[in-house]
Amino acid sequence: MLEFELLWSGKTRLLKLEDGSHKVGRAHDNAIQVADARVSKYHAVVRVAANRYFVTDLGSTNGTEIDGRPVGREEIEVPANGTVKFAGVTFRRSGSTATTTLDFSLQDDWSSRVSYNVAEGYSDAARARIIDLSSDLFELLASNAVAGELEETACKFVAECCKADRVVLLQDEGEATPLHVSGRWTESGDREAPLRLSSTLVGEVRERRNSVLVANPLDDPKFIGHQSIVDLNLRSAMAAPLFDNQRVRGILYVDTANPLVRYTEDDLQVLTATANAVAVKLRNLSLERELATAARIQQNMLPKVLDPPAGYEIDAHQVMCHSVGGDLYAVLPRPNGNYFISVGDVAGKGMPAALAMSAATILIRSLVEIGGNVDDIARHLHRQLFQSLAAEQFVTLFMGELDPATGHLSYVNAGHEPPLLMRADGTVESLNTSGFPLALLEASEYTVDETWLKPGDLLLLMSDGIPEATVDGEVFLGEDAVRNIVLAHAKDSLPDIRGHIVTSVEQFLHGEATSDDVTLLLLRRAA
Repeated sequence: MLEFELLWSGKTRLLKLEDGSHKVGRAHDNAIQVADARVSKYHAVVRVAANRYFVTDLGSTNGTEIDGRPVGREEIEVPANGTVKFAGVTFRRSGSTATTTLDFSLQDDWSSRVSYNVAEGYSDAARARIIDLSSDLFELLASNAVAGELEETACKFVAECCKADRVVLLQDEGEATPLHVSGRWTESGDREAPLRLSSTLVGEVRERRNSVLVANPLDDPKFIGHQSIVDLNLRSAMAAPLFDNQRVRGILYVDTANPLVRYTEDDLQVLTATANAVAVKLRNLSLERELATAARIQQNMLPKVLDPPAGYEIDAHQVMCHSVGGDLYAVLPRPNGNYFISVGDVAGKGMPAALAMSAATILIRSLVEIGGNVDDIARHLHRQLFQSLAAEQFVTLFMGELDPATGHLSYVNAGHEPPLLMRADGTVESLNTSGFPLALLEASEYTVDETWLKPGDLLLLMSDGIPEATVDGEVFLGEDAVRNIVLAHAKDSLPDIRGHIVTSVEQFLHGEATSDDVTLLLLRRAA
């Protein structure tokens, strides 16, 4: 049996798990039920085996991580001091990351306290020391250390520059949540020694964003007879806010029992600068994890398996130029037995485009299920997106409805890259634009065009990241290059055709990364 802590919404729940497998999720029949909207109904599995435990993700929407690294459907062992995140909800061994005891029982006033705020500026001596440390600090911040490793390395770094007996890094799980120990270093190697802080000290660091230096508390008459001070034998201590330039996310604490060490205000300023740099790095790691989660959510919104109608082949490919992007595609069965096919592109890049892409994808699915002609879907989409998106955002979208039996394709092209229809006889047609992009102009109308996919015909839908691939912004791959590739390989399998197109883009860019998302959808009717 192992003991665990489950932390979310600022609360800690203690669990004892016997050997065996335990499901995690929102559903009531999970052994570990987590009532958090971010967690899937059946999110993951925790398997306990003697003194070890393992985690498997069950295809959750928001993902599972071990020390910031994504977990897939293959079982992974969690390190003894590892931290598991179920969509942001923390799960860990009891005492694995918080072995240092937090105690706020001391007096609320230190008469020997010195406070410092970075707005006061640095002394010449502190500035010189910070410059001397800058190369080592840069190496720390530029490292590929993940969450957990970074905190431990940062504590060791501080210990070397501040002559500490103990360094502890405390973080919260979000604004207004309790502090927990996420990193520590001790000269003695005793990682479970209690850490006692006054509530005034913590409040001054977290709320006022001040760094605090405590001179020898054993000499302070206020603490004569306080057994906790005597037990710790503290001679000097410092605490600085982990301020990431947006909020205080925790505290970096240093103390010593060495009577020959007396921390100075210069030491406090050096600690403050170090804490600020570490906090920014921790924030960046958090943002990277959030982007990875957003990317997983986006990928889960796209079809994992494309199920073409009988008598047709289909293949899709997408690569985003950033962690998240604005391209979308869909192949959806309709209530009338037809199939809805679309490829789209949200103006812009990054998280704003990703959010717009998600909104558009959800709307498309809903409207396709409800029914209505393809022009009705276009009008509803336009109206909803125009009301919801930012003024500078719009969506180019090709959407078509295919009758598999006849090959009839009715479509609306709302400002998107014209799909190419490769006929079995070698001729090529473009399905050109029939309306403005969605959400661009309020008074937009959309008309339906039509064509037929005959036996052996191939339909190619793509985003502009393919024909507009460029290195210098002046010379582009172009539609003709794509057209020639498909004509040269028209009889190949769809995965092979896709491979030729993707390779041509990569070769044209000479190894440079794409400047836009690349999306490709191929549909062919059997000959």
